[in-house]
Amino acid sequence: IDIVADSTNGDPAFLNNLRISLTAAIGEEYTVVYPASQGDRMAQMLSGYQIGLNFMAGIALFVGSFLIYNAFSMTVVERTRELGLLRSVGMTRRQITSQVIYEGLILGCLGAIAGAGLGIAMSQGLMALMSQILGQTLNAGEIQPGILVGSMAIGIVVTLLAAFLPAYQAGKISPLEALRLRGKQDDGWLITYGWILGIVLLILSAGVLIWNPFPYDIQFRLGTVTVFALFFGAMLIIPVTLKFWQFLTRLPFLLIFGQLGEIGSRNLDRARKRTMLTCAALLIGVSMIVVTQGMTASFTADLFAWMDAYIAGDVFVGAAVPLTYDLKEKLESLPSVETAAPVRYIEVGWMREGAEEKISFMAVDPASYTAVTRFIFSDSTIQVDATMKEFNRGGSVFVSSVISEKYGIQPGDFLKIKTLKNEQEFKVAGVILDFYNQGLVVTGNWSDMREFFGVNDVSTFFVKAVKAASATEVIQQIKDQYQSNYQLIIESNGSIRERADRLMRQAFSMFDVIGILAVMVAALGVMNTLSMSVAERTREIGMLRSMGMTRFQVIRMILAEAGLLGIIGGILGLVFGVLLTRIFLSAMGAMSGYDLKFILPLRAMWLSVVVALGTSQLAALLPAIRASRTPVLTAIHYE
Repeated sequence: IDIVADSTNGDPAFLNNLRISLTAAIGEEYTVVYPASQGDRMAQMLSGYQIGLNFMAGIALFVGSFLIYNAFSMTVVERTRELGLLRSVGMTRRQITSQVIYEGLILGCLGAIAGAGLGIAMSQGLMALMSQILGQTLNAGEIQPGILVGSMAIGIVVTLLAAFLPAYQAGKISPLEALRLRGKQDDGWLITYGWILGIVLLILSAGVLIWNPFPYDIQFRLGTVTVFALFFGAMLIIPVTLKFWQFLTRLPFLLIFGQLGEIGSRNLDRARKRTMLTCAALLIGVSMIVVTQGMTASFTADLFAWMDAYIAGDVFVGAAVPLTYDLKEKLESLPSVETAAPVRYIEVGWMREGAEEKISFMAVDPASYTAVTRFIFSDSTIQVDATMKEFNRGGSVFVSSVISEKYGIQPGDFLKIKTLKNEQEFKVAGVILDFYNQGLVVTGNWSDMREFFGVNDVSTFFVKAVKAASATEVIQQIKDQYQSNYQLIIESNGSIRERADRLMRQAFSMFDVIGILAVMVAALGVMNTLSMSVAERTREIGMLRSMGMTRFQVIRMILAEAGLLGIIGGILGLVFGVLLTRIFLSAMGAMSGYDLKFILPLRAMWLSVVVALGTSQLAALLPAIRASRTPVLTAIHYE
């Protein structure tokens, strides 16, 4: 029953007094709670999903910062002569640095405004899509101004941070050095000695992530920073491994691109900083695809292992309100029904460390329940017969693996649960796989529920059909006999599984979308890198064309250059994706109690390399075609 109080008296003190008076009036066998308490579980479920989305959004910003840094670095190199002229007429180093930072600020503001507008538009589109999928209208939630302004501020800050180092380098350019036809990009200490820092970061970040999975929110945030450090370390070691990658791809490139393949791959040595940043962007995008696919596979396998036991009946019978227990005999009297197992869920108070925590108590009739389905015990060595005998006697419960792992509850321990009579201790007979109510559930005997909680009605019946009957026959017989009297909700095992699988894939597809966005940002980085590389080598390409190189050969040479970028980013992304999947699963187990088995995402592994190669080749087409179409004389005279 939903109660609406007088809106003029909506202060907390009035509502609390109303709740107390209602409780006193109707008795303690009924529960009076605020509506917000009903949403606590949903908020907990969404919080984990939100953390994952925030992390993926952070990854997209991290990849975007590489693109921004790369663009500003090349802008400074291309304008070396211009900056030298400005210095020679009196502009100070600080003014040069400020000028580049102001450019970053303007671009950051434009990008933040466009990003906020696109985000609002995409949210509307996604809600319309989800409305069609779910078959119900979803109302647009209010976008809080604080979140909107904060998101834009993050985008601007990321842009300024990415532009700061190129701006600082621009300020260091001396007038005499700059007054040349073209600037030359110096690799600097980061390329020459950065691999040392990269190895240190890889070892430290991997060690921290594996050794100490972050069980609390603040530690999760620190863990996110550690993941970024892991990616940064991988990025720093890319330049010193270029020779290895060139050797590794020499034969396949020779077969695909001919001699031009080796020329194209060696062109990456000429701008190792750009190569490093572009490969890192691809690495991160591919890693996110592998991580999402790997976690999806692990979640799906674990959930369906539970569903194999929990949804083992052929038909499920429920209603909008609890059903009477005597419906069990009526269902079993039908010719197509072999057994009907009653299940009842109630919310109980678990007294833990002096405080009450709300959990679900699932009551089953052991005889009929085990005739329809079975329990999946976490410990495969447990003596099932002895454990079930103890459970059948009453006074004991099975706890979910989530509760066991999260709170250290083991068989033989006791749970103190608040009942109608007093606080009753139940012995833990075993640990089972159960994800109902996020795993915050214990399973008890039907007789205990009646004795201690005064409940004897049913939430759901798990119905097992006789061998000769199909689920369709069972559903039809139940509808004909009892549908009108009980207003039943009847569904087959297969339809529930199909819906669960569809909803799960739809939920995880959101993470796939963000991973694809990260790859798209990386593709822009590839296009940016190759465009700059082609611009730097315009005269060189013109000379090659004048000596007989065809336009198609120019395209093949640049595609070979992009191909090596794709291979480096794809293979490294694959390796780091598998590593991060294992780490994330361990971390989520420590945070939420879910002990998920790692499943090697074979499909995602080969798909990631294909995506990286395909992305790099597609992104390289436009720069390659432009380079091939440049007239020979124009290219030779290019400065």
